[in-house]
Amino acid sequence: MAIPAGGGWDDIALVVDMMRRLWQGQTARHGSQSPTRLENQRGAEMAVHLAATHVRWFTTGLVQRTP
Repeated sequence: MAIPAGGGWDDIALVVDMMRRLWQGQTARHGSQSPTRLENQRGAEMAVHLAATHVRWFTTGLVQRTP
């Protein structure tokens, strides 16, 4: 990541956690066969911001594989 965590933290853990929250937390937006939890405006807004952050980080190269 462009800003390394340091102190023994795994830099990619933040990105993975954000992806997991978006994928698992916003079940109604992915067309599931199983029941989904009730979602609200705050959760929807956070999902948009998480998704936009990931798009920005990856398209600009701020998060990338190490050589």
